[in-house]
Amino acid sequence: MKQHILVLEDANQRRTIILDEQQYSIGRHSGTSIQIHSRQASRHHATLMRKTNSKTNEECFWIIDGDLEGNKSQNGVFVNGEKRLIHELKNGDLINFGCSINASYHVTGEGFGDSASQPVEILPQTSPHNEGISAQIASSYNVREGVDWLASSNDETFHEQSYLDTATDLPNQTLFLEYLNIALSNARRHHMQVGILLCQINNWSDLKRKRGDAVANAFLQEAGQKLKGNLRNGDIVSRWDKDEFIFLVSQVQDTNSLLGIAQRLMKPVLAPVMAGGRPFQPEITYGVALYPADGEQVDDLIGHIRENLQPLLPQTTHPEQEISDDHSPTMVDVRVGSPQAESILSESDQKRLAIVEKRLLRALEQHELELYYQPQINWRKKNIEAMEAFIRWQHPQKGLLPPGQFLPWSDQTEFMVPLTRWILETACQQNVLWQKQLQTPFLVSVNISERQFYHPLLKNMVMEAIAMAKMESHYLELEIQESTVMKDFGLAQQIITNLHNYGVCFSLDDFGTDYMSLRCLQDLPFHKLKIDKSLTARLLEDPENTQNLTMMETLISLGKTFNLKVVAEGVEQEEQVNILDGLNCFFMQGYCFSEPLNILAANSFLHKYIVGN
Repeated sequence: MKQHILVLEDANQRRTIILDEQQYSIGRHSGTSIQIHSRQASRHHATLMRKTNSKTNEECFWIIDGDLEGNKSQNGVFVNGEKRLIHELKNGDLINFGCSINASYHVTGEGFGDSASQPVEILPQTSPHNEGISAQIASSYNVREGVDWLASSNDETFHEQSYLDTATDLPNQTLFLEYLNIALSNARRHHMQVGILLCQINNWSDLKRKRGDAVANAFLQEAGQKLKGNLRNGDIVSRWDKDEFIFLVSQVQDTNSLLGIAQRLMKPVLAPVMAGGRPFQPEITYGVALYPADGEQVDDLIGHIRENLQPLLPQTTHPEQEISDDHSPTMVDVRVGSPQAESILSESDQKRLAIVEKRLLRALEQHELELYYQPQINWRKKNIEAMEAFIRWQHPQKGLLPPGQFLPWSDQTEFMVPLTRWILETACQQNVLWQKQLQTPFLVSVNISERQFYHPLLKNMVMEAIAMAKMESHYLELEIQESTVMKDFGLAQQIITNLHNYGVCFSLDDFGTDYMSLRCLQDLPFHKLKIDKSLTARLLEDPENTQNLTMMETLISLGKTFNLKVVAEGVEQEEQVNILDGLNCFFMQGYCFSEPLNILAANSFLHKYIVGN
């Protein structure tokens, strides 16, 4: 029988705790099941709960930030460098409690220890000051040292220095070193290898000097999110220095495999982007180190990396290579109209934007812009839940252009207002026409960008579009991203509530990619959430790895807890449909059902689908 083990480490001791109960409370209060001795820890910092994985039928433990009454810890719970509200622990996971206390989770039979039952040991760390301390034996449920060391102290939690980098929201150097020390300690005991990878953006300082702090930091944040999104399960990325990111890579075989992982991780950051209205080509050098081959101490490993840095060369592409929606140039999030952007845009940039604005206005007047529609399907009932509208530009010379090639420019000009009005009016009028023709009501969904969302005319444009189309307001759904809401949560709450009171529905897009999404679900009147397509894609990545499946199951359950409809985006294969159906997620959208269709093709699809079902 497998045993579940929690190894707690601080500066003075290492405790090995066999988890044989159903539930454990963790904190600095003397009444917790597992007491952690740090004044930066909350009194009831976290909870461990034994669960059974519905797919593998194996027992596991979940860690929850705070207690079971909804009270969160002050400094948070980090698992493998990610701040987590709730997380299913996997063998080898590294845990930090927002302070100097770290832990690792292990399952016997999966690379740690012996399966024989034994009492919990409190093992002093080897140091000149504690070599003579004898091991103590404690209950596996009630780990204490006999005296509540904080009994006479102030009850308030001491705030620890931030463990997240403010520019990128990634773990900072302090937290990375905590995890690295745990990983190296475990590797020494169990004769394992650990990989470290350093990525340096050489021309970031030039970007900062020429285009300002706002653009440089926005690029850095974008780069950090790309690196984070490309991680394998169990790996960690952190901000190391001003222009550097560092990775902790587990389960690595040798230096060659580590180099392959490095190139895959950094490839998205090497792509050229638009920064401050002008192209920017990142220049990257990188290096790797493998424990213990390249060193056994942190300084030795970092030193080995710096001595062996090498350039990462961009892949060349043919000038005529087609650029798809997913590979269109990225626009760094610095907007015209903000104080930073006014100082960034040069006179030539402003002239170019004026030309772009004029050309887009002409495109609207000459009917070169059109809406494509992609269905959201209720798989169980075999009916249409909604038709999501996507804009396209039928350019007279360049052909059909996806939104990524012109919307970022539109958002930086005043053309955004007439374009938003046209999209809303066209989508609402088309939906009314479909309802009359098909006698089957469904929603029409429109994506709203950050700048569109916060524009003071949004409410008027929405209400005018609904009135002009003579459509009931609850048939309009506005999709917004988590990052848009968190830009100014108070103002976002006011905007959403006002339109919700008018009857408009709201959908939270790209759900599952942002830690703050729980606040969105709790405090805002969303009626639907859409699970990001990257999470749907991972369902087919590794059949042996249940973590992706568990993550999807958790997000679906979370949405239903808040009485929301849950839509899985990016469904492309029948196998994904079957998996999602088994998880009771039956609202789906993706190429498995239909690509985005022009109006003629959309009409044909709807007639066939509705009549056929």
